[in-house]
Amino acid sequence: MKRLLIIGLVTMLAAGFIIWSLKPADFETTSERFAKLSTSIKSETDAGAVTFAFGDFGALSSQTLQTSGAPWKLLIAALVLKEANGDLAALKEVKIPELFRRFGFHSPDAIANWPLGLPEPDLSTPLGLNVGLAEHEYLPLAVTISNTGCAACHSSVVYKSDGTPDPTQAWLGMPNSSINLEAYATALFAAFKEYAGDDHKMMQAVQLLFPKTSWSERQTLRFALLPILSAEIEKRATGLGRLLPFSAGVPGATNGLDALKQQLGLINDEIAAPAGVYNSVPDLGGRLWRQSLLNTGTYIPNESFETTEMTLKDIVPEHLERLAPIVAYFTVPSMGVSEQVAEAHIDDARKILTWMMEYRPQPFPGKVNRTLLKRGQNIYRDQCADCHGHYDRNITSPQLKSFPNWIGNIETDEARKNLTNGRVANAVNRGLFGHYFQARSASSYAAPPLTGLWASAPYLHNGSVPTLWHLMRPSKRPTRFVVGGHALDLEKVGLQGESKGGNSWMPPDSYTPWAITAEIDTREFGFSNAGHTIGFDQLTEEEKNALLEYLKLF
Repeated sequence: MKRLLIIGLVTMLAAGFIIWSLKPADFETTSERFAKLSTSIKSETDAGAVTFAFGDFGALSSQTLQTSGAPWKLLIAALVLKEANGDLAALKEVKIPELFRRFGFHSPDAIANWPLGLPEPDLSTPLGLNVGLAEHEYLPLAVTISNTGCAACHSSVVYKSDGTPDPTQAWLGMPNSSINLEAYATALFAAFKEYAGDDHKMMQAVQLLFPKTSWSERQTLRFALLPILSAEIEKRATGLGRLLPFSAGVPGATNGLDALKQQLGLINDEIAAPAGVYNSVPDLGGRLWRQSLLNTGTYIPNESFETTEMTLKDIVPEHLERLAPIVAYFTVPSMGVSEQVAEAHIDDARKILTWMMEYRPQPFPGKVNRTLLKRGQNIYRDQCADCHGHYDRNITSPQLKSFPNWIGNIETDEARKNLTNGRVANAVNRGLFGHYFQARSASSYAAPPLTGLWASAPYLHNGSVPTLWHLMRPSKRPTRFVVGGHALDLEKVGLQGESKGGNSWMPPDSYTPWAITAEIDTREFGFSNAGHTIGFDQLTEEEKNALLEYLKLF
């Protein structure tokens, strides 16, 4: 009887692996943290915060294991083995939160703007990485899947009064100017390349790091996923020589355009793509005042009129309903879901937009010269407001009262708009979301609202200027600077640094970054720091200083 049972299990398992090899079995699960917090939600705002922080948008599935998802336990095993130089005895000495922090993922002790009344979330896995166990309904197949979420890019460390980061606290909605998806992808590729072919060592690592892993998941990892993973890594190693056919970005800037092209079938997975362009991660403050989304204004709701001024009375549920499909569509390139899955989660996007109505960034933590504020406020009104929005007269915490939705040419780097062309727009419009919004080729850039500006360095759409002080003085903009794991200069407002040889702005020698850094060279493709002289070219030094003090309040 026992022998028959074993034979039956082995036969069923073998059948499952055959099915997987021909067509991956359908798996889907929910983020464990999202599921746990969902029972405590009492309002739409709560639902939006929980969805933003831990919602998976259907991205934990067998389908996303072929795009952006990963088998979590194999991922951890490979990274930790790489860190421990393959020494199994040293695995538990590796501090996994610090390992992910290198790539800009937050592993905080607390979320500083977590809604009152909700239970404190489990932060044992990095913020912005959603994890859940998927099990097949009939076959003995199981795998813990991970994928990125909104908070990977849209949450920040909290900054102290001297501009130094406090990685033990995170703030949802602020830009993660240290998230480094390219460094993460590179590290994963190196770790899998070295260890994915050694199934015995990988499974030993899984058992040591995750001793409660079920029998069915262990068998799935070893006999179904590891062979596929090993073969795919070997194929990429001998072909592309990297995990992705394009660079995923630099700290604080991501390559969403190439990720979208890949999902649309406009990029060949087996051929290295031409140089891409990166989009600096924005603060989410004031984004509901937009009538088109992306920094090129590419996505417009179908029923939208021509972009016009928005006021607070226009931020109504109907406006959120128009924007929600666009936000849901962002998960196609960022999480690798299908358009059908993204459509099923439009209501999750609407919940996030509802939370964004209440969102505020961390207040500026440094000193403000209040004697200059009135003058700075008037300069902003005269020089900046017609593009970036009119704020009320409050000189403690100004709030938007109208936003023009201005789109135009200010002579900044053109690579992003040139690559957001008709080929991309037509592919989007032909898809399922074509009846929700219109994608158009880019001809210029959309001026953003400036809420959260002080923590959004580096500046311009491509992250090519390290501080607001430099932005206001185009002739003094550095050619080279370093971003990632940085502190902030709360006087110049931007990346902390000092002028060094070769027109560079580099971190002080005494500062130790908390994440991997990258040097930005503004002579390289897509990184030009030219443009946006308008508004600054007629100002005196005293006027620039007054404007800078006022912008700290945003």
